Parts: sequence; C-alpha cells; structure tokens
Amino acid sequence: MIAMSRALGVSCKTDVILLALAENGVLIEDPHERLLASEMLEETEQLRALQDDVGRAITETGADTVRVLLPELTYKGSYAALAPRVALETLVRLAGTEANVTVEVLQRSTARARVGMARAGKFEDQIASVIPARVGRYWAEGRRLAAVAAIADRR
Repeated sequence: MIAMSRALGVSCKTDVILLALAENGVLIEDPHERLLASEMLEETEQLRALQDDVGRAITETGADTVRVLLPELTYKGSYAALAPRVALETLVRLAGTEANVTVEVLQRSTARARVGMARAGKFEDQIASVIPARVGRYWAEGRRLAAVAAIADRR
C-alpha cells in the first residue's frame, strides 16, 4: 500500500492567509483557499479565533504537513507592513503544532530547489515553469505562492 501524503502550502499577506493543498506533490482542488484576517488582528481574542480557523482548515484538508513560504530575504518594508504577516505566519505554525502535523517554514531558495525552479530571476516569475495551470481561485492574489509551498516536498 502506498502512503498518501497531504501538504498544505501557506503564504501570508498582511490581511489574508492563502492556502493550497497537494497530495503526493500534486496540487488538488480544495475549498480551503484563503482565510481573511484583516480585522482579526485588532483584538487578542480574535487572534485565537483565527488560529482555530487555521486549525480547522488543517484538519478538514487532512494535511499531514503544513509548509509556510517566507517572503524574500531582501524584503523591505515598515514594521507596520511586516508585523501582521509575521503574526499570521505564527498563528499558522501554532495551529499546525496543535493539530499534531509537521510544520515547515520554507525559505524561497529552498522551495526553488525542491520544485526545480531556476535559481535566477524573480521567484513569482518562475512559478509557471513548475505549475503551468491554476488550481482553484485567488491565483493573482498570491495563492500561487502557497501552491509552490504545497508541492515542495523534500527530495
């Protein structure tokens, strides 16, 4: 019997958590595509509610691994722009830990190497070379980044 693995790829922005699911390294359609968080970061108790939503998504997708794709190492921005994203990434990591799944935090260079992307060039411009067709919605919003994380199995 072949063991099935499911990985939930995650890419966070300041106000949204984008999700993509892969089974054995192949993207599959799943209704869990994004979680909106714009107003959730204002109140501490709402942070816990969002963490619960992430945990529910992990459980409902059947993921055994969660991979959070980090921004470029050369990210330039203010604290006000970066802090909400870091908070969301942290909530995802905590939710994965509570769900007893493996949580990986991926540098983009690691994701590039795992999926066979060229080293040169902008990361986002290289995605079509490894994921030629969209799977689900919110691709232009950045969900394609979560998709790369989802298929970035260790080789």
